Amino acid sequence: MTKIPHDKIEEVRDLTDIVDVVSDYVRLKKRGSNFVGLCPFHAEKTPSFNVNPAMGIYKCFGCGVGGDIFSFVSEVESLSFPEVVRLLADRAGVTIPEQDEIDEEASETEAIYHALRFAARHFFQNLTQTDHGAEARDYLKNRGLTADTVKHFGLGYGINAWDDLLEATERSRMNPHIVEKSGLIIKRKERDGYYDRYRNRVIFPILSHVGKVLGFGARVIDPKDEPKYINSPETPVYTKSRVLYGLYQARQEIRAREEAVLVEGYTDVISLHQAGFTHAVATCGTALTPEQIHLISRYARRILLLYDADSAGVRAAFRAIDLILEKGLAAYAVALPEGEDPDSFVKRIGRTEFDAYLKDRRQDFVHFILTHAGRTGRMDTPEGQADVQRTILRSISRIPDPLVQESYLKLASDALDIPDMQLRKVLKGIGRGTRRNPRYEKTAAERPAAAIKIEKKRESLKINDRVEPLPEEKALLRLMLGKGLPLVEFILGHMALSEFSAGPGREMAEHLVSMYESGKIDRQAFIRGDLGDDLRRMAAELLTSDVEPSANWEIRRNIPVPKLDEDAVESAASAMMLLKLDRVDSAIGELKDEIFKVDRAGDDVRGLQKKMIDLHTLRRTIEERKFISDV
Repeated sequence: MTKIPHDKIEEVRDLTDIVDVVSDYVRLKKRGSNFVGLCPFHAEKTPSFNVNPAMGIYKCFGCGVGGDIFSFVSEVESLSFPEVVRLLADRAGVTIPEQDEIDEEASETEAIYHALRFAARHFFQNLTQTDHGAEARDYLKNRGLTADTVKHFGLGYGINAWDDLLEATERSRMNPHIVEKSGLIIKRKERDGYYDRYRNRVIFPILSHVGKVLGFGARVIDPKDEPKYINSPETPVYTKSRVLYGLYQARQEIRAREEAVLVEGYTDVISLHQAGFTHAVATCGTALTPEQIHLISRYARRILLLYDADSAGVRAAFRAIDLILEKGLAAYAVALPEGEDPDSFVKRIGRTEFDAYLKDRRQDFVHFILTHAGRTGRMDTPEGQADVQRTILRSISRIPDPLVQESYLKLASDALDIPDMQLRKVLKGIGRGTRRNPRYEKTAAERPAAAIKIEKKRESLKINDRVEPLPEEKALLRLMLGKGLPLVEFILGHMALSEFSAGPGREMAEHLVSMYESGKIDRQAFIRGDLGDDLRRMAAELLTSDVEPSANWEIRRNIPVPKLDEDAVESAASAMMLLKLDRVDSAIGELKDEIFKVDRAGDDVRGLQKKMIDLHTLRRTIEERKFISDV
């Protein structure tokens, strides 16, 4: 695989906002200079996942994972380092030389992604830069799509030939088995060889929420062709139940509004975006799934369903509402006029009227159920009314937040004109048994494979396998990492490496000495994981949290507690003093035990007593900071 130049990697790092990227996976809230949220790598109810935008690093104090933006995306998406760099480069607008070939050492997944990315470029060029694409360009223009919209969604064209894409992949020396596994070509049954899956069709690339090409949808240009749509088969990288069309383009607006508009088709999404409703997404030929709702929940608190007024559309809306509520999101619905879809409707009435229509016809799920029941005559009999009431209460019972559930119960009470106490009795009778909050219960399919791998790794670790550095050691290491050469010289000029606890703390100090000798403290080497995962996690912890000398120091030792930003040298001196005192106190304790044993055995303890006097003298010297001449 073509090696990515180091300067390009650093350019991507400099231009990538770690908060923006992590927010695609975690709902972050600002806390001081950092951002916090629920860790994507393990189940938790209290946020312990921290992001430090100034340092460009993350750290979870619950499961211990940490690192920089590259390691985060690598772990959450299970991607190789080159894949992560290219993905973030696309996001940041950094041009990296394209790979025309992929070497034999690449994994099958990498090869499939490469084939899909190649195909997307090929289809786009067919549409925008060839004579073959003229008919498709006219078709899209007649559908009201602009050139900017075509580019924004990366639309393409599969020309009317059996082997156009096949020959292009062969010229790039791609393995036909990989191209077939990507869903791009089909193996012939009668004879050897393959043929293109997409022919004489407009192509809709299906992207992941981070912009990776996963598959394609294709629509006929000639109405005589059948079928009308051809979609990618499921592949090792594409499972349609876990993908939402348009989420990559919509995610920023969804986050800003805290709401997603959910529709059914590719063209519905594209037309709504072009009209200014850039928070629209669509399922990829499936009913809404829990995995898709989980994707939306990274950005939104509410989902607005745009559904057809026919019976099939209403059934789909009912099912979607219950799933949405179960995942802790709010569900609203808007019925479109009969015979309309979002694509045709927004084009016919325009942006302003469409926006007004959404606001006027928007219903919470309680009133949606009641309105539909009234239209279908279910409220005409006492039995029907009771059935509708139970339907509403069953939906309310799915809401995991008791406060939100209570609010909807009161809303239902008003809408049904039934005392809430009466409804509450029925609600309790419905009961779903004891269940944990679904917002914190992610299925294996909803969570990245890396999260499961990390949890298994944590479970297998024994507590004695790692020696946790003392608080004062962490303060010293943070100072050296943060302040660089001057603090390394000051601290390690007054301490021996052996004074650091054996394990990652001492190992980090040893690397800092080596870096000092080379004339440069390379923090990124720790954060990238170049020096091992243990040091990467520790560096992320030290640089993410505002580690300062413990407030207990003043209580325990009568040591002033300066802020690090005010006086780094004074902070280092205090930390060194406390660490040295801990070591001396430990030695005093061990010597006391030895004196007791020797004395009980009737042996001479005068030599040991002299050592004890020396240790107490050393302790006074440390308390007076005589080990430091600079302070």
